[in-house]
Amino acid sequence: MPSLRELQLRFAATLAGEGTATSAARTRESPEAGNELAMPDARLAIYRANGRANYRNALAATYSVAKRLTGAAFFNAAVDAFVAAHPPVSGDLNVYGEHLAGFLERYPPAANLPYLPDVARLEWAIDEANRAADTPRVPDAVLAALSLVAADRVAGVRLALAASCRMLASKYPILHIWRANQPDRAGDERIELDEGGVALLLRRDADGVAMEALGPGEFAWLEALGERATFGEAIDRALAADAAFDLGAALRAHIAAGTIAAVTDR
Repeated sequence: MPSLRELQLRFAATLAGEGTATSAARTRESPEAGNELAMPDARLAIYRANGRANYRNALAATYSVAKRLTGAAFFNAAVDAFVAAHPPVSGDLNVYGEHLAGFLERYPPAANLPYLPDVARLEWAIDEANRAADTPRVPDAVLAALSLVAADRVAGVRLALAASCRMLASKYPILHIWRANQPDRAGDERIELDEGGVALLLRRDADGVAMEALGPGEFAWLEALGERATFGEAIDRALAADAAFDLGAALRAHIAAGTIAAVTDR
């Protein structure tokens, strides 16, 4: 007689489409008849269909633009394949789908949609920004803390970004694509893929998630700060990306906006 763990594994495999009810969902042996009692295939088919619908709906909520770009049939097939390759490890589907963009890069039917993975990355970044913890916006406190740092120590301090900040760069015009495919837009706007890429800062504020296109130096600087580089290291990376990077303007703007949330020494 199979152990409970073996039965659970068989049942899970069956729901994922890797077996049949007769072979995978037998629950016990009847001592009277000597026959195993199995869950009917039709009942398991209901479980399987419900499970697929839950995954499709959860990922469609996060990746609504990706679904609109590809159509429901394509998107649902991609989600089914993604779930099979990357089954969830948590019961909370609100935080499931982080690896969809990477999956789409390797998904053969999406080969002629080279911008799709980066659109998915943008949608996941928006989702993460929405779920991030609140960070108090205290620009005066940040300025005061920075002014107290001795001149010979400034290069070694670190500027912490607000928890909701996300950085994303793409060689495709993903912000244009995303905006053109919002519910209040017709979705028939012509977009040229060679119109240029974009480097984005995402940050949640009082009106939701704000997205700001940045120049190469500013993006490199904030990306470095987000990776916990020191102030001096971040400046070096910014200047390497853009020799005309204006540190003073970037510092004032991002402290005022709440992108930079604190000054730390580690």
